[in-house]
Amino acid sequence: MKTIAIVTAFPPSAGSLNEYGFHLVNAYIARTDIEKIIVIADKFDGNTPELDLGPKVEVKRVWHFNSPFAGLHILKALKASNADGALYNLQTASFGDSEIPAALGLLTPAISQKLIVPSGVIMHNLVEAVDLSKTNLAKSPIRQKLVAAASYFVTKTMLMSGFMTVTLDSFWDILKEKYKAKNAFMVPHGSFPTASEGSLPKLSDRKDTIVTMGKFGTYKRLERTIGAVQNINLGRIDSHKIKLVIGGSDHPVTPGYLKALAAEHECDSNIVFHGYIAEEDVSDFFTQAKLAIFDYDSTTGSSGVLHQAAIFGTPAAYPMMGDFIDVTEREGLKGFNFKPLDQTALEAAITDCLEDRVTAQSYAENNINVSKGVTMHTVASIQLQLLKKIKTKQFNKIRRAKNSALHIRQNHHSQPAV
Repeated sequence: MKTIAIVTAFPPSAGSLNEYGFHLVNAYIARTDIEKIIVIADKFDGNTPELDLGPKVEVKRVWHFNSPFAGLHILKALKASNADGALYNLQTASFGDSEIPAALGLLTPAISQKLIVPSGVIMHNLVEAVDLSKTNLAKSPIRQKLVAAASYFVTKTMLMSGFMTVTLDSFWDILKEKYKAKNAFMVPHGSFPTASEGSLPKLSDRKDTIVTMGKFGTYKRLERTIGAVQNINLGRIDSHKIKLVIGGSDHPVTPGYLKALAAEHECDSNIVFHGYIAEEDVSDFFTQAKLAIFDYDSTTGSSGVLHQAAIFGTPAAYPMMGDFIDVTEREGLKGFNFKPLDQTALEAAITDCLEDRVTAQSYAENNINVSKGVTMHTVASIQLQLLKKIKTKQFNKIRRAKNSALHIRQNHHSQPAV
């Protein structure tokens, strides 16, 4: 398999999972057995030039977010690519935040598998694992029921692609028990490459800065986090006040959310709205901070931002619910936990991190070590081997295995043969 197509949101882009797509492509660039990588990506507005990733990589931007025709454009590009295999990097809202374009786009892997090229899916979340009442559908119970019903058909169809990997054990449990899937595998999120551990500043060398990053406005909101920081700062002198740096953008369904918050808090110099974090700035963003906050109303998948915080030695504070329980109990990440939706508990978690320096540093070192277990290079290798199993018609050997999940742990250094 010399040429691989990767269907993904890709930087420069505000599309979900574009950072993951970037690191996945880089992992394939490093492989000597891959001669060509064709990135079939989302279109973006703006004059930002394409990243220069060398002669191996060709980026074809063919679809718009929320376009019902995204799948057709992807299939056309795949057919023209002459790729030996296609890998889709997806989550439920990759193609839109409206139900019809989102669902139509997610049908594409099964169609490309049947008609064009061996195709596999890296799926970062499942509708069944999302509390729809905490999403942009919160005010529409009827739409919640329709989405839940339609998701079964969409997921069932996606499983008609060559294979589907998910990033959490709980997702694989759903595919195994509800869908009786024989071509579903659990492969962890994987850690993004970073500078050597020795070059990461210790927490004691960092200022009292807290960061948070994401697409805000739906189940990721900032009111509690801002309130918590401001309450703590009331008891601190000016030179010791905590700075909160907010990175990211509005969720597509809540345009103007960050702008309104910035206007509300423009008089507070300790609340900084950084905006979009470019790939080359991610390291500086996290290594400036003693803590990264994840104050979510619900969870929708293994957090890429949480894994980024881990590799840069920045401890995290997050609520013990949903997917955060998975990454804590099954992947081995450690953080300062707090009761969901509770600002007072969040304030206590922030205070614990800043005051208990020994525990905070131990969490940082633990998470760095956990992140070394499954790198993006390992993930890329596994996905490629699964694609080859489709190509050589040996995939049924895996489907017939008693335990068809790979179940690679983040703190394991061995790589299974597939």
